[in-house]
Amino acid sequence: MKNIKILWVDDEIDLLKPHILFLENKNYSVTTAQSGTEALEEIKNNTFDIVFLDENMPGLTGLETLSEIKEIQASVPVVMITKSEEEYIMEEAIGAKIAD
Repeated sequence: MKNIKILWVDDEIDLLKPHILFLENKNYSVTTAQSGTEALEEIKNNTFDIVFLDENMPGLTGLETLSEIKEIQASVPVVMITKSEEEYIMEEAIGAKIAD
């Protein structure tokens, strides 16, 4: 079975450690980034099977990062994660071709 490579981008990545450990125990390979800028460097240097992307981050927002990711690796599925219930965020994300 192929080792699935995940890029998880969140400015509060330390709070997600239990989830990351769970995935790693299930044989997923998880690379983390704490900003959109870090994520873009990872995307330029590595190939991922999926990206989990926080929408609300300082610096590059999730939507801005999503746009840049799609320019570098158009086919990588991106799951946008947000606590916000703002409808425009969902509309913009769908327009930018998020996977979920």
